[in-house]
Amino acid sequence: MSVSAAPTMAPLSADLEHSPRDTILDASARCFMEHGFKATSIDDIARRLGATKGMVYHYFDSKSDLFFEIHQRAMDALVQAVDPEVRRRAPALERLHGMARRHVETLIETQHYQRAVVEGVQMHLRVSTTEAQRQRLMQLQDRRRRYEQVFLKVLNQGIDEGDLDATEPRIAIKPVLGALNSVINWYHPRYDDAPGSRERLVGGVVTVALRGLVA
Repeated sequence: MSVSAAPTMAPLSADLEHSPRDTILDASARCFMEHGFKATSIDDIARRLGATKGMVYHYFDSKSDLFFEIHQRAMDALVQAVDPEVRRRAPALERLHGMARRHVETLIETQHYQRAVVEGVQMHLRVSTTEAQRQRLMQLQDRRRRYEQVFLKVLNQGIDEGDLDATEPRIAIKPVLGALNSVINWYHPRYDDAPGSRERLVGGVVTVALRGLVA
């Protein structure tokens, strides 16, 4: 069993060398996260880059094109992080715990991408878009649903093994992912974090999210 295949993703970490395209996406994601998709202009992104908007338009045709690629890369990051846990030979409870942990870690590492996606999706759902944009949004939303189905499948395996419990697994998995996803809304990196503090935070979020599923 595997999470749906994803293309190789360029690193999202600011600590790694980026191509111009990656640098533009990173700056755009941070602008969308800080100011909202609607309020952010190509000029804002160019100013953050210290470049002209012509440079942005050289790589991307529009703000929506930027959003869709940010959405794609945000999903790529989650899929690539979780897939090894999905494939691991271990009881479902152990795999689900590992999947949840990698999911939260990746949300934190790519927070600006994930926040940009949440805000941008709502914007694109509310306003008129082109047929091509609607199709692309539907494809990305379908991929997100398939990602949820992977968690659901492991939950069902855990129920069969007797280690997990849920009366309505299809319903139960949604608040679980909701609790995990909430970290992108309230997590703020701190320069004075003690060693291991992020690991403890991730562990705490995962414990709370999965507590209701343990048989």
